[in-house]
Amino acid sequence: MTSRYVIYVILVVIGISSIIMMTPVNAQQSGPTNPNANVTTAYKLLQNSTLTTTPPIIVTTDLKSYSQGDTIIIKGAVRQVENETAITIRVFNSIKNLISIGQFIPTSSGSFSDTIKANGPLWTQAGNYTVIAQYGRYQNTTTTFYYSGGNGQIIANVPVIKDTFQINAGGQTYSVPYIIKGGTVKSMDIYADKLALEITIAATSDGSISVDLPRTLMDAKVQANLTADEKLAGVQINQNTLPDDKFIVMINGAPVQFTETKDINTRNLSIPFHASDTKIDIIGTQIVPEFGPIAALVLAIAVISIIAVSAKTGLRFMPKY
Repeated sequence: MTSRYVIYVILVVIGISSIIMMTPVNAQQSGPTNPNANVTTAYKLLQNSTLTTTPPIIVTTDLKSYSQGDTIIIKGAVRQVENETAITIRVFNSIKNLISIGQFIPTSSGSFSDTIKANGPLWTQAGNYTVIAQYGRYQNTTTTFYYSGGNGQIIANVPVIKDTFQINAGGQTYSVPYIIKGGTVKSMDIYADKLALEITIAATSDGSISVDLPRTLMDAKVQANLTADEKLAGVQINQNTLPDDKFIVMINGAPVQFTETKDINTRNLSIPFHASDTKIDIIGTQIVPEFGPIAALVLAIAVISIIAVSAKTGLRFMPKY
């Protein structure tokens, strides 16, 4: 075999390998697409896709405790969206007095979020406060947080920024909405080899960030335990049908606790941080690659073109001896 044909073989192998390597992470394990995937509701995904145990509505706050002047982020999801039905949020203080009430419409996938400020004459009692979220006549749930108390005055709030960061990955642009208190977001970067999203922040005080992660960008799934026979038979698993697993969140290299709500399209993580923190890593089990199928296709076409031109013109890649 001449050196020219050896080069042709090498180029073809490189082209095929590049297409395989640039497919989404874990895509090699995906089986045939579920024909009913497009009709999956938030009800099926709120709590690890278990219909019988999924509550009609879930609600949580971004932190477990607050001080006077803080902004409280309330978020959650409903399992089945009813047209034009509003969610009612009520907040009661430690002596069961109603101190805040509001209504808003959830998104089409069932998620919702709102903010309230711990300020003014109603926010004086210290203790455990209760949030009640109600959707429809009978669907309701609660969560609690601790409030350290106040003097009834209105003081300046920690700055709250609500914005969207654009991430380019896999040949697509993903919009990642976020709300940050006590700082600003400098960057968001995907690291496919680590299955991680890295968020760089500039914190001016202790605070939190609430980030909506599109499932198409990254996700965390319980990995299937295939038997040796199933592996030998080449059984393939559709990752999207697996139950949800927990993300791992690291701040400056150390694991931290966080709260989460989720719907059919996104998983929302609320992560507390300190004034000295700069880097937040969110680690899942599947993520889009840095380069997508379009880049692989362009590379493959380029390789094929080089082979065709060299075959026609006698172009050499190696010196003739």
